Amino acid sequence: MPAPTGFAQLDDSVMAELVESRMIRELRPAMTSREFLRPSSGTSSRVASFPLWGDPGAATAVANDLTEIDSTALSDTEQSATAAEIGFRVDVTDVLKIIHPSDVYSEAGAMVGRSLAEKWETDLAALMDDFSNVTTAASTLTGLDVLAAISALEQRDIPGPYVGYFDPKQTGELRAEIATTTASYAIGRDADKVTPFGDEGRFGTYMGLPIWQTSLVVTTAGLVGGAVFNSTDALGFHELYGPRVETQRDASFRSMEFVGSACYGFKELSDTRGQTVKSAA
Repeated sequence: MPAPTGFAQLDDSVMAELVESRMIRELRPAMTSREFLRPSSGTSSRVASFPLWGDPGAATAVANDLTEIDSTALSDTEQSATAAEIGFRVDVTDVLKIIHPSDVYSEAGAMVGRSLAEKWETDLAALMDDFSNVTTAASTLTGLDVLAAISALEQRDIPGPYVGYFDPKQTGELRAEIATTTASYAIGRDADKVTPFGDEGRFGTYMGLPIWQTSLVVTTAGLVGGAVFNSTDALGFHELYGPRVETQRDASFRSMEFVGSACYGFKELSDTRGQTVKSAA
């Protein structure tokens, strides 16, 4: 019996490949939050100064009711954040717009926005290992290391609330310890951290400490440096304008430009209000 021929001779008139129009998003580090940062209050200058009171000390005993109380001079310091521009651009040619299976304009605009967010997070993460007070784990990060960092802040009279900011390797080690420990606390409200979490950067809460994570945390000399610090008083930022994505038609290149920009600056406001937490990279 002869083999059926059917469309065997029509190779030149059939689609060689089906390309899906729904693109899979590029891999990015997790983004965290602004909720633990102190923002500046205006945009009238490129530089914003954050003033801090010095401790004038405790009151003193008075010898009797006729003794004059000496005046104590007050002191203050300031930390200044300087806003600077960042930018990112993608050009989509007219030909690519026609032949690409996806809505490439929408894809390009969203990707530019994500690149701006990644730069913000990169600059923020770079501050975490800058605190001069350091807790260094013997090897992997443990719950005891996190608690030691919190205790160090408490011993310096740093008020709460605190926040943790770690590399995913550090949070993974903390999760593993929770999963394997026999402590009753590990099977209570923190037991959910033995399961994967999303890409928004929120790890969860460990013994009352909110923790964020991103792979943008800096590694130096074989140690990755996260931190525990006072929320809103340790780190600040000055933003002249937030992330924006604009389009511009370039006729000479037959393309649409997608241009993203922002203008901001970070500053460590109070070194004593943070504790760098290092562990093996």
